[in-house]
Amino acid sequence: MAHDEKISELSGNNAHHEQPASANAPAQMPDVATLRAMMHERRYAAGKALEHQLEADVLHAREVQEELLFEMIEANKDTPFGRDHNFADIKTVEDFKRTVPFTSYDDYAGYIYEVMERGTRGVVTTEEIVHFNETSGAMGNPKGIPYTKRMAEILMGYSGAYTYYRSYVGAGEGLAGGRMLTLIESHYNTLKSGISFGSLSCKAIADACPYLAATTTSPDEAVFTNPGTDTRYLHARFAIEERDIRDISSVFITGVLDLMRYVEDNWELLVRDIEQGTIDASIQMPADVRAGLGACIEPNPERAAELRAIFERGFDEPITPAMWPNLLVVRSVAGGGFAPYTQRLRRFIGDDVHILYTGYSASEGAFSVPFELDDPSSVLLPRSVYFEFVPVDDPDYDHTLGVEDLQEGHDYEVIITSRSGFYRYKMRDAIRCVGHKGTMPTMEFLFRLDQTVNMHGEKTTELVLRKVADKVAARAGLDLVDFSVHPNVDHHPARYEYLFEFYHADHAAIDLAELSRITDEELRAGNYDVDYMTEDGTFAPATARVLQDETNQLWRDMRVMHGKAPNQIKPVHIVDTEQKRRFFFFFFFALIDGEIEG
Repeated sequence: MAHDEKISELSGNNAHHEQPASANAPAQMPDVATLRAMMHERRYAAGKALEHQLEADVLHAREVQEELLFEMIEANKDTPFGRDHNFADIKTVEDFKRTVPFTSYDDYAGYIYEVMERGTRGVVTTEEIVHFNETSGAMGNPKGIPYTKRMAEILMGYSGAYTYYRSYVGAGEGLAGGRMLTLIESHYNTLKSGISFGSLSCKAIADACPYLAATTTSPDEAVFTNPGTDTRYLHARFAIEERDIRDISSVFITGVLDLMRYVEDNWELLVRDIEQGTIDASIQMPADVRAGLGACIEPNPERAAELRAIFERGFDEPITPAMWPNLLVVRSVAGGGFAPYTQRLRRFIGDDVHILYTGYSASEGAFSVPFELDDPSSVLLPRSVYFEFVPVDDPDYDHTLGVEDLQEGHDYEVIITSRSGFYRYKMRDAIRCVGHKGTMPTMEFLFRLDQTVNMHGEKTTELVLRKVADKVAARAGLDLVDFSVHPNVDHHPARYEYLFEFYHADHAAIDLAELSRITDEELRAGNYDVDYMTEDGTFAPATARVLQDETNQLWRDMRVMHGKAPNQIKPVHIVDTEQKRRFFFFFFFALIDGEIEG
């Protein structure tokens, strides 16, 4: 049995879905204002301490990085990996680079399986492993990234207390009141070994269960989800009923944009249910979930009347200033590939609401954090992992760079060594150095190096594909929801096939031939090699197709039904598996010449 299949078995049939334990709740919950004040004091103090540590570390980034590296080498010299690679003999950074090869997940899969199955300590790291963070493996099978207690503290400290502190410093004391809209949903399991498996953010939400009802808008049924529950409805209904929302938190900014579009499309149903204290019969959810919610909700005709008056004015102007007049900040992954969605969200929230770009994180850890509101750049964390870098344009893996070597305006591949027992691990991510804070680089995420179309050596990155999609939508006067690209090597000659989903578009009025023409024109302008190869016949001109409404939402719903944590589902921009091809090509709305191809 392959390692991925073994891990899938461990986290599937032999695991159970965690539900929050009401026994953890305090006997008497303080009122909302008191609880928010308590949480503010705790998070503010913790976040301030983290910032002070970071401010000190960035002044001596290289020294802090090397201290971390040798601490990890010393601690793990007697692990199987440490013995195999002579950790005991490593005295310098050059020794480390000469002795330890670059690695990928497959190099650790056997070790990780041992820990996931039996809870064996000292296999990949001497630190206690408290969680396995889920990430997608080959063919969609789950992989578990080990998290030690210290790694979990770093991730949750910076994504929680630190981001709150930075939001408060930038947005003002109003952030300490009201309620929060959080779009994080909890879905994780416990393995045979007793170690939790899933999204670490999900586990954190579950641990905070007793306090959610008093501080956030979404009911438990939207957070600790049961299969077949329309969580979008629940998040939206209970959010718009609350007038005093101060901040919104979502793993990806797409979650907030999707919710705003859902409100625009379904406000009449939502307002009617708020007015009557009901859940419309068309909303999908299990009978027991419906009954439980129905017993708790009450009619709210006053708020319904206020909302109806707001929505009847239309959505041509930003809606949240009227709906949530105290909203101050949205915290989310909002830069890099998500930047276009952030711009589209401004149609709903306006220009006065702040965005806190939450930095560069992955299943393997937290790597950077923001230091100003409304700034997509972030500073690398010196104590998170040990970093190495390779220039994207001229890769030289024999001579990797350290944090002190990065130059502003240059792009780099990221390689990490972490407390989880991953050494010289290729993240396959590309970042751009945009400056420095002290001696530590500041950066913006660019794209996944694996998310590149390369049919004939043209290497079209996801960044280029995304820019093409945005330019096509702008030229066509259409509101882009999302896009996917199918590299069709079965067509002769090979070609790029764009699949666009547009918001509130008149599909019958879209000229597919013209849409294909400008798509091909923008793609060739974005990649000289594609232009040259199209000219010489290596590629056929790119084509454009239009997906049915809600196709991308349906993909996310399907992934959730198959056990994927909602917080981890990213847009599909490259159709690189047969599963994705079958799904997206089933749902395209119209075809060139009216025929199904390929």
